[in-house]
Amino acid sequence: MSSNTEYDGSSFREVRDAVFSDPYPAIPEYKITLASFYSGFKNILLADSRRRVSDSSDLVAPFQKLVHPKGIALSGRWRITEKSPWTGCFAEGFEGLIIARCSVLLYETKQGQHRGFAFAGKIFPTLDPDQRVKTGNFVLIDVFTGSKEKYFTNAALTNDPPFGTNVNILRMFGILAAGTAAFMRADIRPFFRPIYPVAEVSVPAGGEVRTPRWMMVRGWPGSGRVDREDFRDELRVENYPDQKLRFDLSAASGCLPSCEKDWRRLGHIELTESVVSHSGDRRIVFRHPALRRGSSGPLNYTL
Repeated sequence: MSSNTEYDGSSFREVRDAVFSDPYPAIPEYKITLASFYSGFKNILLADSRRRVSDSSDLVAPFQKLVHPKGIALSGRWRITEKSPWTGCFAEGFEGLIIARCSVLLYETKQGQHRGFAFAGKIFPTLDPDQRVKTGNFVLIDVFTGSKEKYFTNAALTNDPPFGTNVNILRMFGILAAGTAAFMRADIRPFFRPIYPVAEVSVPAGGEVRTPRWMMVRGWPGSGRVDREDFRDELRVENYPDQKLRFDLSAASGCLPSCEKDWRRLGHIELTESVVSHSGDRRIVFRHPALRRGSSGPLNYTL
């Protein structure tokens, strides 16, 4: 684990064991309302957003997540199997342990509802579960305001998601506006999540870091699809062949003439454990890196 002032890393085992230590007896159901974002005159989301930018902790004291409160935690391996021009966890041949949390925007979890899917990952650059290392974190979303996609594993989750056209979100416009303002004031661009920390992992001090601009994960078709009403039941690994759920991993730095991103498949994430737990929802956190600004523009990418 770590502290606010100094982050010395964590072992995969200590984070994994904490997340799997307290499964819920039943999947929780509750709503997040505008009142959830404030305590008196305190903007709770703003304070938490600032912590997510400045604090690299992997586990924290229990707290109520507000934007993506309901999720399922999974663990497994991250593998880069294809040629890659990028560094760190994107480098060809890289393999490490990973703990992921798949979640939804606010509280709609069922098929037929507008569900804003998210995939957050914490990569440990080691295959030794007891080695203390500094983790690389990322957060990916399919459609910011949600869609009626039936399966989580069909969604293309990226670090630069479209906003969406969910008219139902207008009923909760106050919540969305509060969230957006808090993220922006905390130096997070709500619709873009930098991924340079993933490319910096294991790069020695002074070494060249080459990071893609975009990253995407999407369910591997070979895992099949599991038809469950709640996404948390859909993603339980025991529902998949050999109790393994795989997501394909791609990255890009440029666009094709069609304006589509020039996606390059790099490898996959293979998940072999899952749990819906109190610590999975309230203790594990994923750092949101601040934007980097350079002379060439608002965002400065090596590649």
